[in-house]
Amino acid sequence: MKFSEKILKRALEINSRMIFNLDVEKAIPVLDKIYPYIAACKINRTLTDIIGMEGVKKIIKQYPDLIFIADFKIADIPHTNEILSENAKNAGFDAITVHAYVGSDSIIEVKKNLDVVLVVAMSHKGAKEFISKNIKEFCELALNLNIDAVVAPATRTEEIKKVREILKAQAIILSPGVGVQGGNFGDAIKNGADFEMTGRTIYDAKNPTDIAKEIYKKLPFKK
Repeated sequence: MKFSEKILKRALEINSRMIFNLDVEKAIPVLDKIYPYIAACKINRTLTDIIGMEGVKKIIKQYPDLIFIADFKIADIPHTNEILSENAKNAGFDAITVHAYVGSDSIIEVKKNLDVVLVVAMSHKGAKEFISKNIKEFCELALNLNIDAVVAPATRTEEIKKVREILKAQAIILSPGVGVQGGNFGDAIKNGADFEMTGRTIYDAKNPTDIAKEIYKKLPFKK
């Protein structure tokens, strides 16, 4: 089953378009409280650097019905990308984020091990300097390589619209940047995204479970 099929199946079962960003160690116990409300969990390199891949494996094994994304945003030569993606596969991840700008040969090596979530745009201001200028080319690369999931920012819904227009129904769109980074919950979905990602808004809250429930209500999979 492809990554897009896995996450859409989970989203339908729990009626949620929310992805939780597990970025830091203090967010680990939060996952146990909110996993019934999230379609997937995205684990960042910031956490793997702290607890190591063995620590990540333990987390993934605890939630066999949850979809896990390795948010490693790998961007290296084909050989290195192949090794990095193999390590992620062995840890139990369902997919891995890869930068589009490294080109087709590096991305193809990743696809041998794991489904790719291609980063065609990013949510921070600096992305406008280089990445945002090449969205069209990055999306065309996704089409050529039969990528079934991409990243486009909730902080710039006009970019989501552009990505959706190019990709049509071939790939799902995951949108980071809601909450703390400034994106409003639900706006990315309205503009063509399939899922919205959030982390700090939940794990930095006084009551993470209550906040997760509130967001859950704003991001239903079924209307």
